[in-house]
Amino acid sequence: MANKYWLPATFAGLLAIPAATLNAQNAQPTAAAVLAAANTAMGGDKLHTLQYSATGYVGVLGQAYAGNMDDTWPRFQLKSYARTIDYDSMAMKQEQVLEQGPWPATHGGGQRPIIGERRQTQLVSGKFAWDLNGQNAVPQPTQAELRVLDIMMTPHGFIKAAMAAGNASVTVQQENSRNMKKVSIVSFKAFGKYPINGWINEDHMINKVQTWLPNPVFGDMFVELRAQGGYKDYGGVKFPVEFHQSIGDPPSPGLDIQISDVKPNITGAALQVPANVQSATAQPPRVQTRQLAPGVWLLGGAYNSLAVEFKDFALVVEAPQDGERSLAVIAETHRLMPTKPIRYVVNTHHHFDHAGGLREFAAEDALIVTQESNFNYYEGVVFDLRPRLVQPDRLSLAPRQVHYTLVKDRRTISDGERTIELMHMDNLEHANDMLMVWMPKEKIVVEADMYNPAPAGQPQPPVNAQNMNWLFNLERWGIAPETIVSIHTGVHPMSEFLKYVGVDKLVERGRGLNAALNE
Repeated sequence: MANKYWLPATFAGLLAIPAATLNAQNAQPTAAAVLAAANTAMGGDKLHTLQYSATGYVGVLGQAYAGNMDDTWPRFQLKSYARTIDYDSMAMKQEQVLEQGPWPATHGGGQRPIIGERRQTQLVSGKFAWDLNGQNAVPQPTQAELRVLDIMMTPHGFIKAAMAAGNASVTVQQENSRNMKKVSIVSFKAFGKYPINGWINEDHMINKVQTWLPNPVFGDMFVELRAQGGYKDYGGVKFPVEFHQSIGDPPSPGLDIQISDVKPNITGAALQVPANVQSATAQPPRVQTRQLAPGVWLLGGAYNSLAVEFKDFALVVEAPQDGERSLAVIAETHRLMPTKPIRYVVNTHHHFDHAGGLREFAAEDALIVTQESNFNYYEGVVFDLRPRLVQPDRLSLAPRQVHYTLVKDRRTISDGERTIELMHMDNLEHANDMLMVWMPKEKIVVEADMYNPAPAGQPQPPVNAQNMNWLFNLERWGIAPETIVSIHTGVHPMSEFLKYVGVDKLVERGRGLNAALNE
């Protein structure tokens, strides 16, 4: 019976160690302790404002040439880049000057090429955000939260926000497979919805900061800002030598900059919010309806869509921008045709500003009409059934299988009375999957990004490769439209375009051998 309670001497010896000592040996560091150590080591305890300058490049989100997961986004060179941050008021002024740089001038989207320089100034102060157009403040009320989040993604911004959050936690793990160093990952939620992780190494420096942002295509879009090349000391404030930002899954480069100068605690970093910015509020998308022909309506706004009536169903061309815009387009289409379901939504191409609302149409069980090269990308990324937690949409709240009508080179949709033809455009440098929509009876053609004239009274941009490529495709397909519907700029007579590119008329060139392969 005595043996029943026998213990090995080694284990018995452990019982003699005070419990407090064991707890101290095994205790995980608290988030507050990790943040305090990093704040001191990086000089954040005496930092209130900061200005840093850099050069490098910036990627253009969602504007890749090809609709697949292998093609990277186009890039522009940053001739200059400067951020001025006031951490106390959560204010930031970001100024950048973009040049085309060494990357292809016309491969992909994003208002390419840049001729000369393109200047951009973005500002935020607490709950107010705005851009500068010359000296004019342009309110951006929907961007304030995201721009403050951008401050939190910087090393000192993360520490200050995590210390103030009150809900920070920490886990400790091995930094990587090449050494046994540890990294403390501090996590908290910003604004109650954006998860943020800061990786803090054994030297109390931040390696990287991660978050997930709502995106109409990617859903919970992963964003990571890595500090590379170590840290430099600027009067007691430590700041990285280089930043590299990755976005999406799989990740694409969003930003890569080399820091050239850092100025801690400068004066004048707090911003005065313009009166028109203070009074601005976010407005729901408005659909301005205009009938172009019997059963054909332009659904206008910042981007344009087209609603087309068939005998037993409705068809919509383009689901641009985001889910909110598409919900407004869907509601207006139902108002115009209350007894007819939306059977098709035509997607001109995969760029985010033209595909951002497709998921709302998928939730309606509409067939997604797109060029066949997009199938794997759309099935695996755009319409995946993973939860969207930061900003749920209807498809994530009630998942359903998405169905497609794929176009190789040409496809016809008809009910015997009304016909539309979908035509794939060859030899484009803007996107490899571009479709145009031709309505032969109405002589209407719908295009995206091929012809975007300036408003009346303003100087027209020079003719570019996209304009001439579109001319080639119109002649290749042998069609003679009278009216153009531009997704970006609305309704234009075809004669205006022909005059712009300097030709008298369209010359039919035939559809080529590949026309027969699709039907």
